[in-house]
Amino acid sequence: MRKLVSLFVVVIILMTGCSIKKESEVTDAEKFAAEYSVDEKNPFKYASIDEVLDIFNTGNGIVFFANSDNELCVEVAKILLDSLDGKNIEDVYYYNPQVIRDNNTDDYNKLIDIIEDYLPLNDNLEPYLFLPDVYFVREGKIIGHNNDVATIKGTIDDILTEKRKKQLKNKYLELINSYNSVE
Repeated sequence: MRKLVSLFVVVIILMTGCSIKKESEVTDAEKFAAEYSVDEKNPFKYASIDEVLDIFNTGNGIVFFANSDNELCVEVAKILLDSLDGKNIEDVYYYNPQVIRDNNTDDYNKLIDIIEDYLPLNDNLEPYLFLPDVYFVREGKIIGHNNDVATIKGTIDDILTEKRKKQLKNKYLELINSYNSVE
């Protein structure tokens, strides 16, 4: 019986191992889709903090700060993705700042120095990167930003009412249009 169970386990491993992609073969879009429960056809690219800082200093890009462990971030990612549909945006840079924020690292402080004018204050009256937060940057200048739902308290249904979802999508559409019009 033990040999039969062992044989069964080996067969299962071989069967599933053949159909699973190696981690290096998984695209950012596929990874983001799995993490945020969105379509694999999406423009999200995982960025490092150095890449994010480069965008804010001299680059171009849409930067989405979020954490997939947060239900609000997951739902906002879906609204942002829906807003991007047909808008000719090839890349949206995704970064989860939770670790650097919670550890108050030098990189977090560099980021805060750049975006502090756009941030609400925490309980210590310091600028704080609440999630989700989205920035639209051209040549190192922030041309648009939205974190409207990041500090609202309540359940996901209280925060993202149908009215607020529509308002958020409209805000993203305005920001995307402004971003696309700046060349």
